[in-house]
Amino acid sequence: MQLLFPKEEEIMYAIWEIGHPCGLSEILRTYPELKRNTVAKVLVILQEKGYLQVDSIVKTKTRTGKAYAPVITKQAYDEQKKIMDDLVESPSVKKGLFTYLSALIDTGGTDGELEDMIGQMEEMIRQYKERGN
Repeated sequence: MQLLFPKEEEIMYAIWEIGHPCGLSEILRTYPELKRNTVAKVLVILQEKGYLQVDSIVKTKTRTGKAYAPVITKQAYDEQKKIMDDLVESPSVKKGLFTYLSALIDTGGTDGELEDMIGQMEEMIRQYKERGN
């Protein structure tokens, strides 16, 4: 996950709040304090970062444009952001790493994904022990 800059995050939250695929015009109608050029540029960036995908083409009274849909849910984003914040804000690297790993396990996805992640961690520990460190 690439972290979002504040304006990118603000626009993602706006799209999640709207709750359905939406175009630039709808975002601006719902959030008139946003600037058209900024939103247009950020929509492209969010698509490049993998947060949005083009869902359809929409037509308004004056324009035709893309309707964007989130690729990631707000809940998933908030969970991932909290994990990263916990890691960065930790008082030590070791504590931050354990907090990060614990959060990963808690949000590990399907049982198969979790088992795979734990298996990889066990293999890393085994290799570390074999080196005698």
